[in-house]
Amino acid sequence: MFKQPCFFGDLNYDEACVNLRNEDGSNAWLYALSSDCVSCPYTRVSSISTANYSVRFNTARSMKWAVLDVDGTSKYISAANISNALCKLSPNLGEYGSYELLIRNESCLLNTLIRPTNPYITLLIVFGIITCFLVGISISRQIWQLIQDKFLKQVDNQISNEGVKKRRVKSIDTFRGISILCMIFVNDGAGGYYVMEHATWNGLLIGDLVFPCFMWIMGFCIPIALSSQLSRGVSKYEMSFSILKRSILLFLIGLSLNTLGTRSQLEKIRIFGVLQRFGVAYLVVALLFLSLTPRKPKRIQTLLHRQLKDISILLPQWCIILVIVIVHCLLTFKLAVPGCPTGYLGPGGRHEDGKYFNCTGGAAGYIDDLILTPEHVYQKLSIISVYGSKPFDPECLLGCLTTIFQVFLGVQAGEILLCYKDWKDRVVRWLLWAAVLAIVGFLAHVYVIPVNKNLWSLSFALVTTAFALGLLSACYLLVDVAGIWRGGPFRIPGMNALFMYVGHLLCYQIFPFHWRIGTMQSRALVLIEAIWGVVLWTIIAYIMHRKRTYITL
Repeated sequence: MFKQPCFFGDLNYDEACVNLRNEDGSNAWLYALSSDCVSCPYTRVSSISTANYSVRFNTARSMKWAVLDVDGTSKYISAANISNALCKLSPNLGEYGSYELLIRNESCLLNTLIRPTNPYITLLIVFGIITCFLVGISISRQIWQLIQDKFLKQVDNQISNEGVKKRRVKSIDTFRGISILCMIFVNDGAGGYYVMEHATWNGLLIGDLVFPCFMWIMGFCIPIALSSQLSRGVSKYEMSFSILKRSILLFLIGLSLNTLGTRSQLEKIRIFGVLQRFGVAYLVVALLFLSLTPRKPKRIQTLLHRQLKDISILLPQWCIILVIVIVHCLLTFKLAVPGCPTGYLGPGGRHEDGKYFNCTGGAAGYIDDLILTPEHVYQKLSIISVYGSKPFDPECLLGCLTTIFQVFLGVQAGEILLCYKDWKDRVVRWLLWAAVLAIVGFLAHVYVIPVNKNLWSLSFALVTTAFALGLLSACYLLVDVAGIWRGGPFRIPGMNALFMYVGHLLCYQIFPFHWRIGTMQSRALVLIEAIWGVVLWTIIAYIMHRKRTYITL
């Protein structure tokens, strides 16, 4: 949250310098509380004396200050015990700003010495340049196509309407490409922008949308792929073996990636991770769909069933999925965790003034510690530095249940694509599902279950699925229906998403994908470096596409 001392010329992005001065000569100490640390005690920063002293604060998150007349021996003071503070402030510190906190006549004054900069100007400029470049390429291609149509007469006017209907749905690859390129950007630091990273615990930031979109689109493709194989007469035994093999390979690749940069000490290898969760969710949902889907679906006679045939076809699967959701809720809210309140969903550590220090994640953390043991979970989650919590795995075992639910919601959306041929029927149903899931997820967040990626809470699965449905609907309308966008530059990377994900992890911090200039204290440099990696992997995807090389499992 803060470092000391500081000088204005040494500030990094997302930092401000505050000079502390006490003209009263009283015994005053500054305590601060970051908005990132919910229900935490105030943390001691520094004494405020007659001599000027500077403190460096992080500006990405808002904070509260309390100036107390204490001896400063306590590192933490509960928010309930600051009622007798000399003053309380909610400073609005900005990037590269310089300020002075002055204690005079038993009151506090916060003066701005050097005005801060707007950190988002750089982002708007860089992405504006990229957008103009991409629009320019798109216009150039359209002009070139018009020239070909007019002078070379290479237009094929003999494509039947039936052939158009059966063409590849490009918006699926576009959606997947948006997900993988955003994931690379976020994993590469997101240009240092807090709003594009992951929420520390409860809440939803832009970076939190990427992984669930990936999971959801995997579910979306399951009915498309498996129904095609069933119609070709492929045996269910052969398909089951293929599903099992793919799931095991995903798990093993993810397990191997967990050892990057380590000595592969078996006693401490993290067992679960991103690809492992893909493997588990795909195994359950794909086998469930395969086992309960007849090779030749029954003809639906009634009007009501025809209007809801996408749901009626999956009704047996829905019954099992809802049982999985109920099991998740029962474990989350009813499982007795030693030393912790039943149903606790907090980060532990200093949360709630440290009353539940070792209860990180509640039932989810307890199940991981019991089955995986603490040495085999993720050791670097941000709650450790913010809350002082114990290690917790964001890809925890309990979260696999709600992930399975989210992947199945993707199956439901994919079934809509198969059941209805008119684009209006598809889009209307997708958007209706999005609206319902968004409302239910929001109400759950407000009253029962907070949106939380680390726990993969039920509300998180619902809200992010609603976002995925909205994004796919937009891509489908623009790419496949209106044809005003070809899906670039996302569509081609989306056709090699697994290769790009594994590749960018293997090449982490390796030139030319990553580089540094000096101390990288410039926002522009950090942003350009993150975009540079995304651009390189996009170029690689286009080269592979040109060579017709696609790496899948």
